[in-house]
Amino acid sequence: MDPRHAAAAVFVGVFIGIVPIYGLQSVIAIGLAVALKLNKPLTFAATFINNPFLQPLLIFSGLQLGHALAKGRLLPLTPAELASVKLSDQLAMWLTGTIVLAVLAATVAALLTYLLLRLRPRPSPVRTARRACVRFVNSRFQNAASSDRGFARWKMRLDRIFDVLLEDSGHGAAVDLGCGYGLALGMLAARDPKRRLTGCDLDSHRIDVARQAFRGLDLELAVADVREFPLPPCGLILIFDVLQYLNAAEQRALLSRCCAALLPGGMLLFRIPDRERGVFSRLSLALDGAIFRSAKLGRGPVVLSAAEYRQPLEAAGMLVSERRMRNRLPLAHLVFSARKPAEA
Repeated sequence: MDPRHAAAAVFVGVFIGIVPIYGLQSVIAIGLAVALKLNKPLTFAATFINNPFLQPLLIFSGLQLGHALAKGRLLPLTPAELASVKLSDQLAMWLTGTIVLAVLAATVAALLTYLLLRLRPRPSPVRTARRACVRFVNSRFQNAASSDRGFARWKMRLDRIFDVLLEDSGHGAAVDLGCGYGLALGMLAARDPKRRLTGCDLDSHRIDVARQAFRGLDLELAVADVREFPLPPCGLILIFDVLQYLNAAEQRALLSRCCAALLPGGMLLFRIPDRERGVFSRLSLALDGAIFRSAKLGRGPVVLSAAEYRQPLEAAGMLVSERRMRNRLPLAHLVFSARKPAEA
């Protein structure tokens, strides 16, 4: 937000909030914000300086300020002085003092707003890119059902895997195995709308919603099992929170198949629950267990050790790295990044 425009919006809101036009303050503030092209929510919020808690103080301060401007002294509060006060004189002084108070308070609030916005730390490039990508994906779901739109919005807000994806999203065609609503593919499309994207998931409803949301992009989605989905040659493969649905042999086979499908320089990025983070690991596995029970799969999640995941990757000649990641929710995960060496 531009500091100057924000300061102007606060000035108008505070000024209108204090001047005695009770009942019309919100309407006039929004009208001025529209006419002056100011931030309407910020202008409206600033009018709430006149609230039941502060209103007695504002009235008293306006009266005292008006009395000081008119007579050069504050209004005495003794019973004898108050009894001799003429209401018509005090009303005029109160109106004058309230307007002056509104100008002073609005000026101070605007200056503080300007300074706070000028001195705040600038967002990192990754954070700026994430905001742009999140806005793009959310805009794509604006016509979806409220439950689907809400899930996409909160998933984008809480899951830090999208930050990992923005750090290094590879090049060339991308495949997301178990893509759900296609949010990760949407993040990639936000950065490169012409990128070839492919995804699959067993949930036909989510695939249908994603197809509608991302219509017009070079994105192909299918209702398919990741164990049988044909992998095209590609530069990036994503597997987020899917491997634990497969048994150990199927997990290793899928990882080996992904390594074979990657082009030189391509990257495989996948996430699994972390088994070595104490209470956070137990929470993560408990959540997966609840999902398995609700789906009536007849067994719990299968999570291998980090060494067992590295073995098929290193056997395929991949350069492997891993890191622990905690989401904004109290869950613990391991994120593996495996890159195929580029040809000489």
